[in-house]
Amino acid sequence: MLTLSNVKIAYSDRVILDNLDFTAEIGEIIGVAAPNGTGKTTMFNVIANFVRPDSGKVLFDGKYTYKNEKEELIIHKKLATFPEQKDLFEELSGVDHLKLYANMWNGSTKNVGSIIERLQMGHYVKRKVRTYSLGMRQRLCFAMMMAADTPVMLMDEVMNGLDVDNVALISDCLLEMKKDKLIFVASHLLENLDLYADRVIFLKSGKIVHELRFTKDNDTYLKLEMIPEEYETLKEDRTLPKEHLFIADRLLCLPFSDMNIAEQTVWIERMLNYNDGEMKIGPLGTVEYYEKYYA
Repeated sequence: MLTLSNVKIAYSDRVILDNLDFTAEIGEIIGVAAPNGTGKTTMFNVIANFVRPDSGKVLFDGKYTYKNEKEELIIHKKLATFPEQKDLFEELSGVDHLKLYANMWNGSTKNVGSIIERLQMGHYVKRKVRTYSLGMRQRLCFAMMMAADTPVMLMDEVMNGLDVDNVALISDCLLEMKKDKLIFVASHLLENLDLYADRVIFLKSGKIVHELRFTKDNDTYLKLEMIPEEYETLKEDRTLPKEHLFIADRLLCLPFSDMNIAEQTVWIERMLNYNDGEMKIGPLGTVEYYEKYYA
C-alpha cells in the first residue's frame, strides 16, 4: 500500500501540491491524467523521494517513510521509476541495460530472456542503443521496468513514441504485471488509459479534482456532439436535466442513470430530431473528464 498524507509543496507564491491525500493498493493501475504544470511530475518525484515536500509524508506498507537512510533503502528496493531515454547508455546494448536493472533491484537476471521474448525485442536487443529508433528505446525503457520487477512502479509517458501495435503490446503487459504490483501511469494517450487503468485521477491546482473508477456502477450518459449555438438553442427549447454536462463547448451529456426507460426514450427521440450528430450512450471516459477539467 502507498499513502500520500497532507503532501504540500510550494515554490515562491505558487502551490504545486496542496495538502494532497491519496491511497493506492497493490493490484492497481492508477492512471494520472493532467496537463503540464498541474503537479503530476512533482507528485511522482515526491513518491520517489527526488523532491522533499514542505509538509506531509509518503507512507509505504503502512510503516515505511523517508525519515532516515535505513528506511529510504527499504523503500527504494520496492520502487522503480520509468527511465528517460536520455539516460540510456549509447554504447551499451539493450541486454546490458536489462541486466543492469535486474541486478540493481532483484539481484537476478533469470527473467531477462522471457522479457525480451514477451516484448518482441530479440531482433535488436543485442545491438548498441545508439542504433535504436525512438520506439525501440521506449520499449527498452519499459523492459527495464519489467526487469526491475518492483512492487511499486512510476511510469511517466510510457507510451511516448510507440506505434499502435506497441501501444497494444505494452497495455497487455501492464495488465499482466498488475496482479502483484501498484503501477502509476501518466500518459497523453487518454483513451488508452481506459483500457487498462483501474482508476484515473485528475490533478488541478495541486489537488485531485476527480477520480474516475472503472466499475459497472458508473453513471451512464447520452452523449451528443453539438456546437455552443445549438446548445443554447436547445436550452431555450427544453428544460435539460439538472445534472447534464456540456463539455469543452462541444459535447452534450445527459444523465441516463436516474431516468426510467420511458424518459430515456423521449430524450433519445428529441435528440434524433434535433441534431444529425453521432449519438452515443455510455459512461464518461478519461477523454471526456479531461476536457471537462482542462479544456
